[in-house]
Order: sequence, then structure tokens, then C-alpha cells
Amino acid sequence: MDDRTDRTDLNQMNGTSGTGGMSDEAIARAVRGVVAREVAREALAARVTALRTATSAEESAERDRCGAAMAEADTRILLESIEVLGRLGMTVAAMACSYVAREEGLLPAP
Repeated sequence: MDDRTDRTDLNQMNGTSGTGGMSDEAIARAVRGVVAREVAREALAARVTALRTATSAEESAERDRCGAAMAEADTRILLESIEVLGRLGMTVAAMACSYVAREEGLLPAP
């Protein structure tokens, strides 16, 4: 049995196949967290769209609040995605997200 086979067998036994030591449960928890943030962000986007033609000051204010919350959700999703992708060993994807975050001023230049 070669070295590659040994590592693959061990990873399969401990549930960390190619994930930087994360268990399947930790992976699922991390991904569910990002998905939950995406769902909440989509609800905000739907509300902003519904209020696109707001006519009252209250509706305009709600649209602005939802828009600000949506922007904050975008930021949290991006930053959390960098962390989760890195922990999953998806380095290139994490680097791409980091590049976007730096371009948007969310992370300092390297």
C-alpha cells in the first residue's frame, strides 16, 4: 500500500478527507451558517425590491434600513466564506473571495 492510499484510508476513517482536519459535522455546520446568512440576505433583497416604488416616508425608510442590512449581510457572507473555504482547504476560492474583499475595502491590502 502506498503513502497516498494510507492517508486516504485514514481520512475516510476519521471523516476529514481533504478538509484540513474538519469533521463532517463541522463542515456541515460551517456550510449551514453561510446558507442561513444567504437565506436571510435574500429575504432582505426581496423586501428592498418590494419597496422599490415606495411612496411614503416610512416605506422609504424601511427600504433604506433593509438595504443597509443587506449590505452588511453581503459583507458577513463574504468574510465568513473566506474563513470557511480556507478551513475546507479550498485555498483558491478563499483567495478569490479575499481579493474581492480587499477590492471592496473590507480587508487590508496584503
